[in-house]
Amino acid sequence: MRFDDETAALAALATAGIVPVADEAGNSALSSKSRLADGTRFGLSICGQGTGTIYEPTGDLVTGTDEDGNPIETEGRAPVPGYHINMRFDGDVPAGLAGFDIAPQTPAERFA
Repeated sequence: MRFDDETAALAALATAGIVPVADEAGNSALSSKSRLADGTRFGLSICGQGTGTIYEPTGDLVTGTDEDGNPIETEGRAPVPGYHINMRFDGDVPAGLAGFDIAPQTPAERFA
């Protein structure tokens, strides 16, 4: 799913009853697995190791050095606009989230 930013993502998820839960230390986070009020199970993973940012190739080569100082070339990457969350439902995507559902041809990240 792609949202404009984290605030928009949290607001849209809340319409489906998916809200951050506080842990014992008072930190809040979205559950990675749970059920909606109607019993539909879901899995959730914020892309980019929790940042919501994914990257796509630019087609450019970037020259750098490895840990031993040897020159290397790697493929350039640029952030894709938006805040990205991978979600899987065991039923239909909730109506309030359907407009954010995308199906990329070549996903940058996948569930394991």
